[in-house]
Amino acid sequence: MQRVSEIRRANARALRDQAGSNKAFAECVGVEPPAASRVLSSKATRNIGDDFARRIEVAFGKEDGWLDSAHQQGSPYNDNVVSMPARSDNSIEQAPIMSGMAPLLSWVQAGAWTETSASIIDHGDQEFFPKPPNCGPGCFVLRVRGESMMEVYPPGTLIFVDPDVQAMSGDDVIVQCEEHGSAEATFKRYIEEPGQPPMLKALNRGWAQQYMTLGPHCRIIGVVMAQMMLRR
Repeated sequence: MQRVSEIRRANARALRDQAGSNKAFAECVGVEPPAASRVLSSKATRNIGDDFARRIEVAFGKEDGWLDSAHQQGSPYNDNVVSMPARSDNSIEQAPIMSGMAPLLSWVQAGAWTETSASIIDHGDQEFFPKPPNCGPGCFVLRVRGESMMEVYPPGTLIFVDPDVQAMSGDDVIVQCEEHGSAEATFKRYIEEPGQPPMLKALNRGWAQQYMTLGPHCRIIGVVMAQMMLRR
């Protein structure tokens, strides 16, 4: 009997082939290429966990649990397990189904956000946005400030943050560092490399301090699961 880890890896590899490369797969899922290689390569060093499996399914438009089931008889490593998703004549995919609303917080509110912090929301004067299907009940929204995460996240971009998702290398995360003496949160990419302490990276290549160590006084508040840009 095939193990779930083997089925997940076979299906993920098929999606990788559909995308064209490990790099293209990583960009679609929203992780760094090394993180994708660790679960896809012939010498994979990590299994695909539950959170990452659901994230892959959402990225490729698959239903919840799709990655856990074999979709074709034969070897679980058959690269032809998955076919390209069906498209309508106008090549427009069906929009994801939104469920519930997420509050727009200030960066100070985000720094204090916990499961019991719903009391910080003033429902009489609070903006809410439809919650993406890959976000849990604690999801909240932030509006990007500054240019440290350009070009991926221009100022004004709305980012949807899930505090219940475990951060993996390559995830974009919201962090609060108490050593800086500020209650405000900050926004960076989380990087793990063998033999190195965890790092935070500004995506703007022209940023003065592109890397900083994730020190003991810093905590990850949540993982960015989706983004939206309002044009008007």
